[in-house]
Amino acid sequence: MASYVVGDVQGCWGAFQRLLSALEFNPRKDHMIFSGDLIARGEDSTTVMQWVLDHQSACSAVLGNHDLNFLAVASGIRKANPKDKTQPLLDSPICRDVINWYRRCSLAKDLPEHNALVVHAGVWPEFDRVTLLKEIQLVHQRLRADDWSESVRSMYGNEPAHFDKAKTDDEKARFLINACTRMRFVDQKSLALDFDFKDVPELAPQNLCAWMNAPNRLNIDRQILFGHWASLNGRVNNNEIVALDTGCVWGGYLSAIRLEDRRLIQVASCV
Repeated sequence: MASYVVGDVQGCWGAFQRLLSALEFNPRKDHMIFSGDLIARGEDSTTVMQWVLDHQSACSAVLGNHDLNFLAVASGIRKANPKDKTQPLLDSPICRDVINWYRRCSLAKDLPEHNALVVHAGVWPEFDRVTLLKEIQLVHQRLRADDWSESVRSMYGNEPAHFDKAKTDDEKARFLINACTRMRFVDQKSLALDFDFKDVPELAPQNLCAWMNAPNRLNIDRQILFGHWASLNGRVNNNEIVALDTGCVWGGYLSAIRLEDRRLIQVASCV
């Protein structure tokens, strides 16, 4: 029996098949946790999600920005970006089941038995683990409500950049979604989210730092496993942090970590 956390699949069905083989994944006893962005830029998001639906008892996921964008497009709030290659999934018979599956996913997944916390983009530096898990319940409740699509409609925008500036539930939910699914950099002093700069930390302006390098970042008491930031290529220089998006959709690797011994398993992209 083994548990794995897998980086951004991004619809790369061929690489995902090879990863399953490399892991010798047995859905009758093993479990796989996706770190978000299961779909979008790869060649076959539909088949990836068909596998997920067929193996729901053996897998789970945290929400990524592309996953949430799929919900927005599926509910008619946004137009599909051709670069995302999700139109076949939107047109497929499984679309409704995929929507309902995503609506049950969380922004972060706490795994105390493995001393791990899984999130797509990261943990905002002013959140400890208890606060993060408490606050994100607002987003989960809204996604599971009958009027969930209205909540999705309100998630777009970069403000507020600091949680203390959020005055309404819409603003709180928007900040939480941005922090958990889009964050890379924060202001060194205020810790406000910054979405203007998206390169590697070494090239960041002096006023910015990567979220995991923020001064006085609160203790999470878990190793954080995240995806989203492909240009890091797994390099974070911090034993408390594991970056799992190694750019499969861009010609890199699809990565998984086995939680029992922290062994890293990678397969090459087919791009």
